[in-house]
This record gives sequence, structure tokens and C-alpha cells, in this order.
Amino acid sequence: MATTFNLWAEPSEKPETLSDDSQPEIKRRRILEECDTVRGKEAVAAAAAAAAASVPNMVIEPPDSKAPISGSSFGQFSEKSVRMMQQMGYKAGTGLGKSGQGRIDLIETSSQKGRSGLGMKMDQFDSAAAQFDAAEEVIKIPEEMVWLYNCSKIDEPEITQEELDSWMVIGAPKRTIDDETRFCDPKVLQAIIDGKSVFDQLGQNDMRKARFRSNMFELIRNNIFMNRAAVKLANLDSMCEWTITEPLDRHGQLFVKEDEVFFFADVCAGPGGFSEYILWRKGWRAKGFGFTLRGENDFKLDGFIAGTPETFDPYYGPNDDGNIYDPANIDGFSEYVLRQTNTGVHLMVADGGISVKNEENIQEILLKQLYLCQVIVALDIVRPNGSLVLKVFDQFTPFSVGLVYLLYRCFGQISICKPNSSRPANSERYIVCKWKKSNTDIIAKHLKDVNRRIYEKTDPETDILELVADSVLREDREFIEYIENSNNSYGRMQAIALQKVAAYCGNRDLTEHRQREVKKQCLALWNLPDATRNIPKAKGDPDQYIEKFYEVWRALAKSVGLPERNLLPDLRVNFPSAHDWYFVPIGNPNNQGKNLRSMLLGKAGKEVYKFDAKQRGWTLVKDIAIELPPKTIIYGEIVRELQGEGKSQVVINTLHIIDGLVLGGEDIRCLPLAKRNARCHQFAKALNKPIKNTGSSDAISTASSATTGCSLQIRAKQLYSLFDMETFFTSLKSCELKTGNNRLGYHVTNIINPDRLYVPYGLLFLREVKPDYMKTLSKKHNKFYYFHTKTKESRFPEQFNNQEKETLATFDETFRTRLFWEWTNVHQVQDEVEEKHADHVYRVDFNNYMKNNYSR
Repeated sequence: MATTFNLWAEPSEKPETLSDDSQPEIKRRRILEECDTVRGKEAVAAAAAAAAASVPNMVIEPPDSKAPISGSSFGQFSEKSVRMMQQMGYKAGTGLGKSGQGRIDLIETSSQKGRSGLGMKMDQFDSAAAQFDAAEEVIKIPEEMVWLYNCSKIDEPEITQEELDSWMVIGAPKRTIDDETRFCDPKVLQAIIDGKSVFDQLGQNDMRKARFRSNMFELIRNNIFMNRAAVKLANLDSMCEWTITEPLDRHGQLFVKEDEVFFFADVCAGPGGFSEYILWRKGWRAKGFGFTLRGENDFKLDGFIAGTPETFDPYYGPNDDGNIYDPANIDGFSEYVLRQTNTGVHLMVADGGISVKNEENIQEILLKQLYLCQVIVALDIVRPNGSLVLKVFDQFTPFSVGLVYLLYRCFGQISICKPNSSRPANSERYIVCKWKKSNTDIIAKHLKDVNRRIYEKTDPETDILELVADSVLREDREFIEYIENSNNSYGRMQAIALQKVAAYCGNRDLTEHRQREVKKQCLALWNLPDATRNIPKAKGDPDQYIEKFYEVWRALAKSVGLPERNLLPDLRVNFPSAHDWYFVPIGNPNNQGKNLRSMLLGKAGKEVYKFDAKQRGWTLVKDIAIELPPKTIIYGEIVRELQGEGKSQVVINTLHIIDGLVLGGEDIRCLPLAKRNARCHQFAKALNKPIKNTGSSDAISTASSATTGCSLQIRAKQLYSLFDMETFFTSLKSCELKTGNNRLGYHVTNIINPDRLYVPYGLLFLREVKPDYMKTLSKKHNKFYYFHTKTKESRFPEQFNNQEKETLATFDETFRTRLFWEWTNVHQVQDEVEEKHADHVYRVDFNNYMKNNYSR
């Protein structure tokens, strides 16, 4: 017994050496100490034997041949101690002391467990511990996924509102679980209840220690993430062959295309372990929407270290409290997500739970509304063919089983599974649902009505006990067998795990010796590093930081420090071929003070630096809050966007990306300009977050302040071909500024917030073709070819080994050849002008240039 072991000295401890052993008192003390030592060795041997009996493959050492053999009244003592006791007049069967008044029986070892009283008997606990049989514990690595397929080819659940209404069963609220045996073996349910009840009188600390020693997966812990939830999702992702973070459609093709943002929602999942894992796996290409309770269970964005949170957007509903039970919050979150994703998220994960202290046996009943609301949100926001990962606990009650049945009807396939990273002694498991059907609105609306009734408590004396009639469930034999098999198999595994924890509580010497080996095997299987979570050290100064992740920067630093060249009046000199160029509108007259137009370096969060061309170094951006992922280098400007007109007009600073070099560690330098621009649009879409509570003027006016905690909204510039010049000008609309002046404004759209405009101060021309080439249209063949200005050689695209790489400009080639057409007076942008300055360029000049050189 562990307690026996702890009562006596460790074998390494030696009794104190005495110089004079002729004194009776000293002799008596030596005898007692020697007796204690002998009994301590016996206790150690007994504990080792018990451990060997409980742990498979453990070698039991043979007994020591020198150990005393019991059989006489002195059998428990060594020969030396017996002689010494006899010399002192000790007689067998009597006690020590002058009158033999000492106790005859040996002092019993303590059977106290945990923080229970010394005299308390825990027969139930000892019985549970004795029932553990290591041979019954079956662990599979990797785990087996058992899927339940919805074979219907119709893209809807095929359930009517009338059926849903007729299926419901309403009755008195239920607070017991022991009679819920319709969907499981009664013996399994009772074994789980008994197993949980055993620990009611045991201290939590003792139980946690035993759980740690008994669980062979415990050493994995939270790995590099904030908590174990992230590791569980990595485990599930591996079980599903990575289709959680890289989903496939029904034909086995990638569900999220290369140029699309992977949208996900993390519901009831503070502090955010699931999201941290997804962002670690996907980087900035994943855009997350969070919905959880405010307060101590809120998302801890500062703790998103493995996967940084720049593309994660928490939202708490119109009531701003994150209460998922509130129907208004459900509708508000759904609308917020759908408006930004068009058709919904590709993946929703839900990790909800509430405290069930001292009520563990009815955990499933206490969580029914939470299950319900998470399913409602999933049916609202998961796009067709999307996926759901939902944490649940026991599935014994008709309410829970009915909810699973509705999910089964709404998705192409589902699986109830328990990853190895989920502790085996708890009731936790996960429902993975793939390929959501399109028309699930009827079921979602019905479940919202159910939740509203529970939330408003219109009749406290009744409760909704069943969502689907038992007769309907029984008609689908495949579904019923799946649920029963799931409950029975996971229930037996849990009962065995509870017995194992009890055994380890009873014997503190027991240890799961396979933990290190299992950890190494699982981390490799789940594609996780064998590392621990470390708070990142200071990244150093910007130059040192950038050299560590982008060695090319040193060679580029000189060229990116070059200023923009002004457009010359002779457009044929600027543009030998109009096919080589694009342009973007610019919202700043110059790059001075707050009129920022510069290279920007992101080091994670709001730590952003701008490149000082004069100093050829980086300076921290302090007066505005920009949020960029780590390892990001872009070329952009801060634009004063205007919302409204006249005196009510509000200025909202916004970051516009002109071009990109490195996006969150992804080097796009060598991509063609059009592809870089498309990637920047994707990047901005993932990063951009609406201004919350836009009905408040304070929220809008402070949205771009560095001191408010809010970061700037982000958008990427739209590229225009020179052939679209007149189309661009006709799209500009006259607007009244706050000063009362009218100016031409460029319209920009927003999804959540009202649309805005900004006043362009000119156009920036960006070269798509390398400086030594000209892209020209062959009139004879009616297709483009590339003319080398130095070799005078012309080739069609198919005549190059790699046309894109050989003819199209890299980021630095585009950057150093850029041209700026600054508008200093309103006449430059008018479609007609009577008098022109010789050193200015006018809109009519472009019309004439295009008409004279490219009119058909």
C-alpha cells in the first residue's frame, strides 16, 4: 500500500550510529529502529508486488533470500534483533516495558485516502480499485473512426415542420440519469455511475495525481499550445486524415481553393485552444470568428502564441455578453458571420462546457441546452458541404440522442469518437459531421423555437424531454445500432479507466510506464513538434528580425528606398507599351507625417514598423494602430476614408495594401503583379475586421486610434489597366467634404459597415512586365508577344521555357520603376480642359495617348 510505504523510512536512510550500546535505553532504541527498518522493507516489497500485479508486462523481482521468514513469534524480526530483545528480558507474546505493558499487536498501516478522516472507511473505493484488470484496457493508436452515413441523395434533411412538432415530448423536468437505458446496456450505465461516485469522497488533488500517473497520454499535455483542447483538435484532425483543416468535397477535391480564405467559427471555446491550433496549422489563410462568454472564460488572444490571432475576430452578439443561450445573440452572431462569408464558414468547432461540480452523474442533462444552442449556430453558419466538430459528453438521454439524429439527417456523415488525447476516465467525446446539406432552415428554426421556450422558461414545471419520437428513432435501425454501440463501447472504456484511476489512487507507487513512448508516437502521428510551450523572447530590433526570416531583404533595401518618379508630360516616354502597366488610386498627397505611404514590417500584433527611406532603417509606427501577422512585409498607405457627407462626415483611417513582398512568412516576391495583388486581396480579407457598434459615433471616430486597442481596417488596392483609365474616371463621384468643398471621390464598399469614399490625390503606375521587355499585341496573329528592348528579339509566350518567370516583373522590379501622377489642381482630372500647363499631365492627355496608339 502507498500509505504503508510513506509511513516508513526510505531504504536509503540509515539509523544513527551510537558510540555506547551498553546503555539499556540506547539498546532499546536501536532494537525499535531495526524493527521499523525491517517492516519498512516489507512494506516496499508489498507495494512492488501490488504494482506488478496491476501493470502488464512488469517483471516481479524474486524475494530476498536473506529476509527473515515468518512462522514463530519472532519471525518478523532478524536474528540479531531477537538476541538483543531476549537480553533485555523480552518474552514472546508479551509487551515491552518493565511490566510488559507495551502493546502486543503491530501498529496497523493507515488506510486513509486523500483528505478523508483517518478513521474513515472507504470500502466502495477499495472495491473499485480491486476491480481494475489491466488486461481489459484496450488502447488503439491510431484510433478507429466509425462513420454513420446518410445515404440519401437529396440535398435536404427531408423532415417537415409538422413532423418536428409531432415528435416532441414534453414532461416534468428530469434530474436523474440512472434509468436512461433505452440506448445502452444498463450494466454499462451503472458501471459509469458507480465509477464516478467512487471519487465523491476523495480529495481532488489525490484524484488528479492518480489520473496523471494512470493515463498513458498524459505527458503530451498541451504541447506548444495554450491548453489541451488544441492538442485534441490536432488528434481529431489526424484521425480524420487532416480533412478538418484541409476539407475535401464529396468528390475528393479540395473544398477551399488556393485563392480562397478558409473560414472557421470557434463557438463556446474560450480561451481559444481550438483556434490557436487552426491558426498554427493554416496561418493567415484562415479567418476565424469567435463566440464565447465574456469574463474569465473569454478568448485569451494574448495567449495565441503558436498561431497568432491577427485573423481572429471575437464577437459577442448584440448584447455583447457572448451568452449563447440568448436567442438574440445567436441571430446576431449568425448574421455577423454570414455577411462576411457569403455562404457561411467551412468549419465550425464547438468546445462548450459548464461546471458540474458534485453533479457529474447528470452532466448530460445539465448540458442539454448548450448542446442545443451549439447545433443551432452550426445549422445557421456552416456552409453547404461544410463540417462541424462538436464536443459532447454522455449520449444516454432521448434529448441528446434526438439531437444527434437531427445532425445525422442534416449532414452527409457523422462520427461519434473519443480521441486518445481526451482523458479516458471522463465522459467527453466528439461528434464530427461532414458535408452539411443545403436546406436545413426548417430544423434550425424549429430548434430555435425549442431554445426560446427553454430560455424564457414560459412553463418552469415542464421541460422538453425528447426532440425526436422514440418510434421514429427505432425505425432507423442503423442509427439506433450505431448509438448503442457507441454508448456501450465508450462506456466500458470509461468504466475501466475509472477503475484504473481508483487503483492508482489506492497505490501511489503505480505508474503508467508507457507514457514517454506513447508521447513520442502520438506527436509524430499528429504532426506536432516534440516541444513545450515557450513565451517568445524579444524579437530584437527590426533589422535583426527581418534578417532571420528574409535574407533577401539586405539586397532589396537599397531599391525599396528609392522615391517614386513623377510622370512626364510625354506619355510615350513613360509608357512605350500600355500593356506593360497597371495603376491604383492614391489617397495621400505625399509620404510625410501621418500621410504614410511606405514599406511596412509586421512583427505580430500591433508591433508594426515603417521603412524610412532617408535613414534606410525601420521606425515604429506609433500614432496609428496597425495589426499585421509576424513575418510580413508590404507596401501600403494610410488613407483617410470618409463616411457620410457634409458636417456629419467622419474620417476613418484605413490601411490600403498597394503591393506585397512577404505575407505572414509567405514569400510572394517573384509572383507576377496581378497574382501578388490577388494574394494581397486574400490577405486583407482575412485580416480585415468590421468596426463594432457602428451606430456609435465614438466607435467610428476612435476606430483608428492607437490608444483605443482597435486596429485599422485593411483593404487591398484594385488594379486598373491603362485601357480602363476612362472607366475609372467615370466611376468617381462628386461628394461634399466637411469643409463644404466638393471633390471627386473614389467609392469603397464594406460588408458590415456603411460604404465609404476617399479623395484620390493621384495615380500610382505599377509595371507588370520586366523593364527589359515590352508586351505588344501582334495584329497579324492577334495575340501578345514580348519584345526584348536590348536584344531586339520577339517571342510569343509559348516560346519561353518559363514565360512568367522570364518576362514578368518581381516585386522589387515593379517597386523601383513605379511612376506617380500627382493631381495638384482639379483641371487635371476633368474630361475637357481649355488651358494646360506644360509640366502637368491631364486626363485628356491619356485619352489622346490611348486613342492615337491603341484605337482599333
